[in-house]
Amino acid sequence: MTTGFKGAAQIAAIALLITVVTQIIYITISNGGGTPPRDIIWSVETILFVGIAISGLALLPARPLIGAGLATGGILNTIQAGMGLVMFGPLMEGGEALAPVFSAVLAMAFLLYFTAKIAFGVAAVAAAVALWATSGAGKIVGALAGLTGLAAIVINTAAVFPASDLMFPAGAAGTAAAALLALALFFVKAPSEA
Repeated sequence: MTTGFKGAAQIAAIALLITVVTQIIYITISNGGGTPPRDIIWSVETILFVGIAISGLALLPARPLIGAGLATGGILNTIQAGMGLVMFGPLMEGGEALAPVFSAVLAMAFLLYFTAKIAFGVAAVAAAVALWATSGAGKIVGALAGLTGLAAIVINTAAVFPASDLMFPAGAAGTAAAALLALALFFVKAPSEA
């Protein structure tokens, strides 16, 4: 059980860190006026999010909120990245006749993106609670994960409402929470070892 917990936590952490890197690469290329390699990035992310979801499910017995947040975020992001991968291209190529459909699919993809960030925020807060009784680097990383997790929950919850214009702040808060959650997962232990 202990080895299983540690292994699942490390897999989730590494996968989360890689998705943070892919999101930074995507935004950097887009903001620089280039065209990111969407098919490659979204394919890699889809596979990573499946790994995060499975790892989260493995953590459920020992750390239910961390596991549930990871599993939920991983599943929602798998669907969201998959929509971009297989639906965006054909709908954009469909011309004006499919523009309303593309708008609806795009809006749904962002809804899934925001709700996944809420789930990762919950996992980050749960990791912070689990690390609060520790000392040293674990406690510091946990506190930072908790703060960014709370920010991700609040901003992404607000972003769910269609009238909001919080795509970039919500994405930034969610990405920061995912990065610090990943670091916190290297310190979190099963309750039996804590």
